[in-house]
Amino acid sequence: MSNRPAIVTDMPGVNRIVEVAPLTDAVVGTLSYSVPEQYLHAISAGIVVIVPLRNRLTAGIVVRCVDESDAGAAGVTGAVARDYIVKPIHSLLDEKAALNAQQLELARWMSAEYRAPLGRCCALMIPPGYTPTSAYLYTLAAEQTAPLPVTTDVRSRIIAILQQRGSLTEGKLKLALRGAKGWRRDLKRLVDEGFIARSSTLEPVKVKPRRTTMVQLVISDPTLEIVLENLLRSPDNKRQPSSALQRRMAVLSVLREHDRLAWAEWVMAETGATRADLDWLAQRDYIVLGDAERWRDPLADIDYAVTSEPSLTGDQARAWEEVSAAMNMRLDETSISVAAADNTPARRGNGNKAARDQFLLRGVTGSGKTEVYMRAVDRVLRQGRGALILVPEISLTPQTARRFLSRFPGKVALIHSRLKPGERYDTWRRIRAGALPVVVGARSALFAPLPQVGIIVLDEEHDQSYKQNSSPYYDARRVAKQYAALSGASLIYGSATPSLEAWHMAEEGELRVLELPNRVRGHASRIADQEARMGVHSTAKRETDTVLYQPMPDVQIIDMRAELRGGNLSMFSGALSTALTETLARGEQAIIFLNRRGSASCVICRDCGHVLRCPNDDMPLTYHQPMAEGEPAARRRPPASSMKCHLCNHVEEVPVRCPACGNARIRFIGIGTQKVEQAIHEQFPRARVVRWDKDTSSGAGRTSADQMLQRFVHQQADVLVGTQMIAKGLDLPLVTLVGVVLADVGLFLPDFRAAERVFDLIEQVAGRAGRSLLAGRVIVQTYNPEHPAIDFAATHSVSGFARYELAQRKMLRLPPYVRLVRFEVDDEDMAQARLKCEMLARQLRRRVPQLSDVIGPSSAYFARRNNRHRWQVFVRTLSPRALLEDLEIPREFIVDVDPMTML
Repeated sequence: MSNRPAIVTDMPGVNRIVEVAPLTDAVVGTLSYSVPEQYLHAISAGIVVIVPLRNRLTAGIVVRCVDESDAGAAGVTGAVARDYIVKPIHSLLDEKAALNAQQLELARWMSAEYRAPLGRCCALMIPPGYTPTSAYLYTLAAEQTAPLPVTTDVRSRIIAILQQRGSLTEGKLKLALRGAKGWRRDLKRLVDEGFIARSSTLEPVKVKPRRTTMVQLVISDPTLEIVLENLLRSPDNKRQPSSALQRRMAVLSVLREHDRLAWAEWVMAETGATRADLDWLAQRDYIVLGDAERWRDPLADIDYAVTSEPSLTGDQARAWEEVSAAMNMRLDETSISVAAADNTPARRGNGNKAARDQFLLRGVTGSGKTEVYMRAVDRVLRQGRGALILVPEISLTPQTARRFLSRFPGKVALIHSRLKPGERYDTWRRIRAGALPVVVGARSALFAPLPQVGIIVLDEEHDQSYKQNSSPYYDARRVAKQYAALSGASLIYGSATPSLEAWHMAEEGELRVLELPNRVRGHASRIADQEARMGVHSTAKRETDTVLYQPMPDVQIIDMRAELRGGNLSMFSGALSTALTETLARGEQAIIFLNRRGSASCVICRDCGHVLRCPNDDMPLTYHQPMAEGEPAARRRPPASSMKCHLCNHVEEVPVRCPACGNARIRFIGIGTQKVEQAIHEQFPRARVVRWDKDTSSGAGRTSADQMLQRFVHQQADVLVGTQMIAKGLDLPLVTLVGVVLADVGLFLPDFRAAERVFDLIEQVAGRAGRSLLAGRVIVQTYNPEHPAIDFAATHSVSGFARYELAQRKMLRLPPYVRLVRFEVDDEDMAQARLKCEMLARQLRRRVPQLSDVIGPSSAYFARRNNRHRWQVFVRTLSPRALLEDLEIPREFIVDVDPMTML
C-alpha cells in the first residue's frame, strides 16, 4: 500500500530512504523520505519521525529502511528508482523505537485485514499525546503594500489580536475569538489577500516525563542527634517556640524514619514544612535536594495482599498440564528457528503449529480460570518474557490488576483509555523498558510495547466489547490470534460462554479446547474454618480431601404473562419478591439485573400518541428521574427530571404539555435500572441499594466502578442493581440471589447475534450467584420462556445453545461460517446516502460469486445519527482481504470487517 513519494529538492550526502506511515487518516499507505546525514546513525524501523506532508509537518512511524542504491530492487520507493528526489525527514522525535518488529508486522496485517490506514494502525501502539500535533501558525505579513482592512468587525479583531499577541496557532485564535461567527472564513480571506502569513508548526507534545524534587538526609544518626539537640537549644527557640524550627526538626526525623530518602512534596505534607524550610536545611548541609523523575502509576493506590500459589484442582491440573507442555514446545521451536535463521526475522508458526498453543479455556463461572492464567504468566516470566492479560471492560481492570499484583507484586502494569495521559505515557515507557512485564487492561492493552510477548490471555472472550467501534474497526480477539502467531506467544481465550466464532475455530482445529466443568469453592480446611465462623453448613461437594466444588445455582424461569393473568402488575414477580425478602432477612446480598438504563424507556402523549424523540438521532428519549442515593424517590416528577438520548447524549427537559397536540397527559412507558432502584426502595425501605450503570459510573462527579464494587464487596450495600456491567467477570462471594427483571430486552432486535447476546448475559449474570458457602438462586423473568436462548440458560447448557445456534447460522450462511463486511455511508440528504450506497452495491455485486452474498443496500435500523441518514450494505465472504483488495471505495464510507451488529 505504498504511495508515490513527493518530489522536492535534492539532499546531498543522503544514502538512505525510509518508508514512513504518517499518523493520520489522510494517507492510506506509506510515503518515502530521504534521511539527512545527521540522522543516519539513529534511524531504524519503529522510530517516530517528523516529516513534511504537503505544506504541513506531521508525525509518522518509520516502517522500513532501504539504502538508496537498493531502492529500485526492493520495490519500495519506485519514484526514487526513477531518479526522482524525495523530501527529507524533518527531525526525530525519539531515538528509541516506539514500535518493535512484531508490532510493525502486526500493524501491516491490521491495515490489510481491516482496510485501514497503516498510520492509524501504528497509532494504536503509542500513547495519546506522545507525538506532537500539526497546526497552522498565523502571523501578520512582514511587508504591507496595502492598508489593513477594516471591512468587518471579525477581520479587525483578528488583526488586532495578532498585533497585540504576535504569532498564534489556530487553536489559540479560536479561544481569543470565542463567540465570533464566521471567523475561519474571514481568516482565510486575510491569508488569501496577503495580510496574514500562514506557516506550519507543531504543537508541543501533551505528555512529558514528570520531574520533582527529592530530599535525602546526608548526615549520620549520631550527627543528627546533635543537630536536633542544637536546634532545640537555639536562642530563638528558647525565647519563643519557633514553628519553623519545629517543622525543620520534623523533616529530619521523618527522613530518618523513612530510609533517609523521600519525595519533597510527601515530606512537606507529612510535616507541614515549606520549601523555604527545606532550603534552610539544605544550606546547612543536613539534607540534599535533587531533581528526579517520578513515575505516574495508576496502580499506586490499589490495596492488595501478596499471596502464594494454591493447590490446583484436578480440572485445573489437567488444563495446566496441556498449556504447560504446549508452551515448552513453542519455546523450543522458537529457539531453534532463531538459531537457524542466524538473526534473520521470520514468521513463526503456521496454522497447525498455532493450534498447539492456542487454547479455548471453557470454564463455568467460578471454575478457577484465573489460576490457570497465573500459572502461564509465571512460566513466561521465568523465561524472561512478558504477558498480556485482557478483559473486556475497563470496570473489570481494578479487580483483575489486584489479583495479578497479589501474585506478581511490582511487575504489573495497567493500560486502558480512561487513564490520565501522564499515567498512560509513563506506564507505556516502563513497559517498553521491560520494567513491567505483566500488562493488564482492556482492548488497547493488546498493543503495549512488551519487548518479548510470551502469553496473551483474553478473559471473557465472548464479550463484544473486544470489537473497536471506531477506525480502525479491529476485533481484538482476531488481532490477538495473529499477534500470538507473529511473536511466538501462546494464546488463551477464556470464557464460561465462548463466542460462536471460538466454538467454530475449535471445531476446525484452530483452538484446543480445555474444560473446567466444576465451580471451585475452595480448599477444605478454609471452608471448614468459614463454616465454623459463620455458623452455616455449605453446599459444596468434596472433590478430594483438599478441594471442594460448589454446584451451579438453580435457575427458575418466571412467565410474566402468567403473573399478569394472576393480577400482579408489579415489575417483580411473586417469586422474586419473596426471594428478595428472604435474602435480605438473612443478611445476604442480591443482584437485580436489567439491561436498560433510566427510569422509563419512552415518553408518550396519551391523547395523540406522539413519542418524544431525539432531534439528532430520531430515537425515543429515555426518561431519567433524579434520586438521592439510598433514599426513596418522590412519586411525583421532580423539577430537575430530564429526557436523554442514549446514542448522542442529547438532553431535554420533560415538557409539561405535548409539543404535538398541546395536551398535558404525558406518560412514561417502560422500565430501566433507575425505576428498578426506586421500586426496591419503596418495597424494602431499609435495604441499602447501589445502582451500577453508565449513568452512575462515568462522567464528572460519578462514583468510580471500583469504589462501587468495593462498597458492595465489603457489605456496605445489600442490593446491586445494574446493567450488563455487573454480568462481566465479577467475583462477589456474598451474593446468593440474582434476579433478571426482564430477560427479553434485546431478544427480538433484527440482528442475528441478538439471541447469543441475551443467552450470554443471562448465563453470565447467573454466575454471580452462589460463589460462597451458601447455594445461589437465579430467578429469570420473561414473556418468552420458550425461546431457546432462555430455555438453554435455565439449565446452564452452554454447549447445547452453541450447537443449536451454530446449526441456525450454518443454514442461513451467517458467521462464523462466513465473514461479513459492512459498508456504511451517511449524509444529511437521505436520497444522496441511498444513491451512494446503491452505487457501491452494484460494484460489489460484480465482485462476488453469488448475488445473494450482497445484502442490501438498506437504511440502518438506527436510521439517523447526528442528523445524518445512515445507509449500509453487507457482503458475505470467506476472505474480506481478497474482497477489499483493489476495491475502489469512496473515502466517505465506513468499512467494518466482522461487524458485531447489523443495526
